Amino acid sequence: MGNEHRRAPHQIAAIYLVVGMFWILFSDRILTGIAPEAAQLTRLQTAKGWFYVAATAGLLYWLVRRYALSAERAEDELRARNEELCMVEEELRQQLDEYEKSQFELHETNQALRASEERYRVLFASNPHPMWVCDLDTKAFLEVNDAAVTHYGYSREEFLAMTMRDIGPAAGSPAPGEGAAQARECPCLKPTGIQCHRKKDGTLIAVEITSHTLDFGGRPAEVVLASNVTERIKADEEVRRLNAELEERVEARTQELQRANRELESFSYSVSHDLRAPLRHIDGFSRMLVEDYGERIDAAGKGYIQRIRSAAQRMGCLIDDLLQLANVSRSELEKRQVNLSALAQVIGLGLKQIEGREDVTLRITEGVMAFGDPRLLRVVLENLLSNAWKYTGKRADAVIEFAVEEQGSGRPVYLVRDNGVGFDMTFAGKLFTPFQRLHSADEFEGTGIGLATVRRIVERHGGTVWVEAAPDHGATFYFTLGEEEHLARNSDKEDGTTQ
Repeated sequence: MGNEHRRAPHQIAAIYLVVGMFWILFSDRILTGIAPEAAQLTRLQTAKGWFYVAATAGLLYWLVRRYALSAERAEDELRARNEELCMVEEELRQQLDEYEKSQFELHETNQALRASEERYRVLFASNPHPMWVCDLDTKAFLEVNDAAVTHYGYSREEFLAMTMRDIGPAAGSPAPGEGAAQARECPCLKPTGIQCHRKKDGTLIAVEITSHTLDFGGRPAEVVLASNVTERIKADEEVRRLNAELEERVEARTQELQRANRELESFSYSVSHDLRAPLRHIDGFSRMLVEDYGERIDAAGKGYIQRIRSAAQRMGCLIDDLLQLANVSRSELEKRQVNLSALAQVIGLGLKQIEGREDVTLRITEGVMAFGDPRLLRVVLENLLSNAWKYTGKRADAVIEFAVEEQGSGRPVYLVRDNGVGFDMTFAGKLFTPFQRLHSADEFEGTGIGLATVRRIVERHGGTVWVEAAPDHGATFYFTLGEEEHLARNSDKEDGTTQ
């Protein structure tokens, strides 16, 4: 295209020269033949000149226009080719950048792969547990670590000349740690992930196998981690033996406990019948002695007889309390919803009738419900309210209260509060122990069994009991009834909300 543009001026000049030569050679002859007269010839020559100028101008315009358009087309084609070249150059640059990036990523990947392989080799070589790589088909050892060499006793060269079958046990060998009674073939252990291996010195060991497949030098292989669990198996056997021995001991102790319960029932029957009769005889004959021979006995003798009767009666009460404590531990719990407020009202009215004290103020919160054994919960309230009644006996303005509070978790805490004599909290620890009393029998009567019975009942319900007191400021006994009671109470609340 560039050569054509360079030839364009020469072509235009050549065309103009040829046209001019033909015009000069033939135009005059043609005009002379057309107009023989001079005037007419002169006008025709003038017109010929103008025609020549116009023709040459048109010809020049056509030639220049033609070559200008050709130059424009060539320029457009050149511009289009330049744009195509720019696009190709940009694509090549992008491809070059991508290639350089891929080369960099490949370099990084190779470095990471080499680092990973190096770490793997370090882990393989320095692992304290035996490890090896074996062929997936032939089970031949391809590589072993130092721990395998040390643990099994074979050298590396001996390992690499062996297969997995060579470290298996001899036929009929029992698994280690099983003992004669639990001797088993090693294949029986394989389903559990534990195999039996034989060391170079013939010792059998139990190993737990962990493995996964990999490509090792272009061949399918398996890397294996073997953990010696011989001692663990022996420990498991010992635990099973101890558990069996413990079960036997528990069974024996259960039988002993059953025998003891039967003996306790027999003792309770004996106490209930055999011991009560002599006490009734002592009390009855003492009373008859006073009634029939009272005029022959002086005042001192009557005092002695009264002491005998009082001791017999206290002994009878003590036997009754002991029997009640024993029955509390043996009886089956029959739990259901119990209205403690109603029980407290009945017990309080009974105490007023028996004791004849109208100056005692009873404050009983209404609608206090609990989930437990009604009979045993009645025993709890009887003991606590009787205690409060007894220790407020010297108060002219005695107040006894039964109420319920809630802990932070929403669990109810029941309480019996009085304004009686109270006691020093230093000795509160022995208050719920049988026969332990903080006041003498001369001050306040009792056997020391009632609060122990309360504690036994509360604990059987899964609860706790405690006390807060101060001398001359009364005492407050608190008790709970366990998780079941808490769940039942919440269920009742939810039912009431739903309704």
